[in-house]
Amino acid sequence: MSRNIYPLRVVELERLTGVEESLRKVIDRILGGKKPAPASPPEMYLKAIPLRTYEDVDIIKSEVRAGNIVITNVSPLAKRSIEDVKRAISELSEYMTLLEGDIARLGEERVVLTPKNVKIWRGEAKKEG
Repeated sequence: MSRNIYPLRVVELERLTGVEESLRKVIDRILGGKKPAPASPPEMYLKAIPLRTYEDVDIIKSEVRAGNIVITNVSPLAKRSIEDVKRAISELSEYMTLLEGDIARLGEERVVLTPKNVKIWRGEAKKEG
């Protein structure tokens, strides 16, 4: 009876090939061989989303969470209810703190919200001297 001393199935061969590839990558990194291409950052968009109803807050939060910059015009909601505008801005402000993002007014009617990797420049006070 003839027995195969090293019976390897196709699945085991594929697994070994994967290990070999992993080792090759590690050795290349150590010896300065082929460097993997840097990952491109995810796309980011600047979106204008009007705040027409209080429920639009969820849309704005979702866009910032996805990594987009949002400029929202609060005047459509302000025409209906100033209290809803205050509630919406308060909720968005708390949310931006939670995400480590940023929020700022752009004049009387607009607010800009940015994800964590984008900070809003507010200027610095000029130093005397």
